[in-house]
Amino acid sequence: MNGFEIRRENKMKDILNAALQLFSMRGIKNVSIAQIAKSANVSQVSIYNFFQSKENLARQAFYKMMDDIMSDGEDLIECNLSFKEKVNKMHFISSEASDKFSKIFNQIEFINDPLIKKFLDEYGENKTIPLFMKLIKQGKLEGDLDSDISSESILIYIHAINKALQSNLSIKIKSDLGKLFFYGLFGSGN
Repeated sequence: MNGFEIRRENKMKDILNAALQLFSMRGIKNVSIAQIAKSANVSQVSIYNFFQSKENLARQAFYKMMDDIMSDGEDLIECNLSFKEKVNKMHFISSEASDKFSKIFNQIEFINDPLIKKFLDEYGENKTIPLFMKLIKQGKLEGDLDSDISSESILIYIHAINKALQSNLSIKIKSDLGKLFFYGLFGSGN
């Protein structure tokens, strides 16, 4: 990248980071483009040039947050911890992410936005499921997961949980579904 492209990229990152910070403190509806511009030390025109609208900026912030969380998950899966240790850490990452998303993005009808739905479907298929399949493979190798359960069955289960988590359920129910996903009916003490 040349100097112009690097500055442009850095300016977009500054805007996204400022937006996420302000959205998490005040909610999307209560933050103006002017406030984001001031926090990012850019002009409002720059924000509109890069993102076209506040709604699109919020979508891009959502995508960035997803990528940041996925990066943490990928780092975890690639580390040298046991399956059980990874599951515990993955549950923590998942719970933390769910809380963060609820605070920021439940204020707008993101889940019903066709662009968000498409993004989540593609993200699940291309990133989330392969990540979980690596974890499941490790669990089977270490004897913590039943090796007789087919990968297809596991994918159906992951898909069902993923769809449920994308719906308008309460935070408590989403948390419970996360526990069921990571620990099953017998809980984390098993």
